[in-house]
Amino acid sequence: MVDFRYHLVSLISVFLALAVGIVLGAGPLRDTISDQLTGQVEQLRSEKDALRVQLDETQGQLADDEAFLAATAPDLLAERLPSYRVALVLLPDVPQASVETVTERLGQAGASVTARVELTSLWADPSQTAVRSQVAGAVRDEVSAVAPVDTDADDAHVLAAALAVALTDADALDPSSPSQAAKDVLARLTGGSEPLATAPEAGTADLVLVLTPQAVQQPADATPDPEITAMSTGWGGALAPLGSYADAVVAGYATLPDDIVPAVRSAGGVSTVDGLDTLVGQLTVPLALAAVAAGEEDGDYGFGTGATSVAPPSVTLTAPVRGTSGGDGSGATDGATDGAADASTTEGAGEGAPEGSENADDAGTDQAATDQAATDQAATDQALTDQAATAGHGEAARRGPVLADAA
Repeated sequence: MVDFRYHLVSLISVFLALAVGIVLGAGPLRDTISDQLTGQVEQLRSEKDALRVQLDETQGQLADDEAFLAATAPDLLAERLPSYRVALVLLPDVPQASVETVTERLGQAGASVTARVELTSLWADPSQTAVRSQVAGAVRDEVSAVAPVDTDADDAHVLAAALAVALTDADALDPSSPSQAAKDVLARLTGGSEPLATAPEAGTADLVLVLTPQAVQQPADATPDPEITAMSTGWGGALAPLGSYADAVVAGYATLPDDIVPAVRSAGGVSTVDGLDTLVGQLTVPLALAAVAAGEEDGDYGFGTGATSVAPPSVTLTAPVRGTSGGDGSGATDGATDGAADASTTEGAGEGAPEGSENADDAGTDQAATDQAATDQAATDQALTDQAATAGHGEAARRGPVLADAA
């Protein structure tokens, strides 16, 4: 049993140790401890000053690099997308500043924004599968008539194909306008009491660019929000199939755990670009679109999570041919008319030629050359007509059928 003497001895020991510490600290150890603490403080202060200088130098170098990139951007992007039309697809909370900057870079590359669609959260919300299934069922037949959608494709693939048709399927007789199928599908996506999208600017395009927002920065010790994570994953599964039906690029951010671009990269199937808030990322967007338009393999470009390449391959594009009607096809029509006129003139010359052997041979040679020219012109006209018909079915026809495994 602990008695009073035990407590007394304990108290004496504590005060004795305290007294010894005071005596030693104020005597032989005072200078040693003080010098040691002073040295540590001076070392920390020196390291802080060195880091500050290094940070200032690095920030200055970055500013110089960005100034150089900004100055050379017009030359870097010039004619990368000559006369290409781009449809912007915006997810919720994409900053307007990002839209304006990307639009400017597309203009420097020679492209123009001809359509703008804003997707709602219903497109990816895990709790809204019934809404998506209803819309997918309504557009499945309309989409299947235009895009190569597998009969067993899931709702995500059907809706991705619907978005591609709505944005890229052009009228066969007027490639500058959406086809009737595109108008009908877009009406389905934007109609009803719970629309999956809104379309502030409806038009037809050659390429599709999806812009995603940046995730909210969470404290380092914060518990991940399962709803936010599920929403990010939902967007990844919804956007990845788009690459099967259109020449598309998904651009955004890949630094935070809940960013959408890494989720899209995990799902695979479409080109991505991260760093949309940086000049490098903004310049990469038109280059990635050009690579997709040239038929290059899908790539994940940038420096964030899941990136596989710093920059897209360099390609050279020519302005797309969109059909024989209007200005694009007038040259071919005029050429055919001129060829026919030349043939009739030569025929007249052949009929009026003397029956002498030398003149008859010359007339026969001229006629043969004219006939060959007419044949070549007819083949050219047919090729242009076929190309126009293909263009009328949108970019989805060029992407090839969707993989049945994706379903």
